[in-house]
Amino acid sequence: MKKFFALIIFFLALTAQVSAMNLTLHESVGAIGQTSANEIKITGYTRLVGNFSKGVAVFADKLYLHFDGSRAEDFDAASRFGGENFSNTVPVYVLEGATKIYPIDGGDREFYLLATETGGGGSFKLLGARDGKWVKYFDTSDTRKIFPHDFYLENFYAAGDTITFRYKQWQTENYCELRYKWDAAANWFGVEVISS
Repeated sequence: MKKFFALIIFFLALTAQVSAMNLTLHESVGAIGQTSANEIKITGYTRLVGNFSKGVAVFADKLYLHFDGSRAEDFDAASRFGGENFSNTVPVYVLEGATKIYPIDGGDREFYLLATETGGGGSFKLLGARDGKWVKYFDTSDTRKIFPHDFYLENFYAAGDTITFRYKQWQTENYCELRYKWDAAANWFGVEVISS
């Protein structure tokens, strides 16, 4: 009987390992950039309601960008990503620099990595739905306080349950990695900073 229970526990442990998050980063499905004071440039959208000054752009038929170029001074209202309903969105300011959208498949979950390039190395935000509500899982600019602003992105990738960003200090051989690992118990990403 003890062997039977031990065998069941062994199979349950194997099943738990198999069901761990396995992230797959896909090619960019769109990009956003500012063209003038009140208009933005949007590429890769599957549907656009409104115009390039104010409206809603849909990417991959699941991610909605609500934008209003006339509200460029209001960071929380100028551009928001998330669901079709404006109240189920997250503010992400895209009216400066250039932002690319990368879908990440997590099995039964979908995430969107927003890569924004500006002077100073760029930042990345990961968005997704959690219990039906759109949230920002992380923002790499929050961790830039740990290392100087003269670090520039060298590459990023997803492997297993971790998304890794590799930064290099300008004109040196110093590197820093930000590793965002999925924590199934917390239903969230934790971060580890590794510097050389």
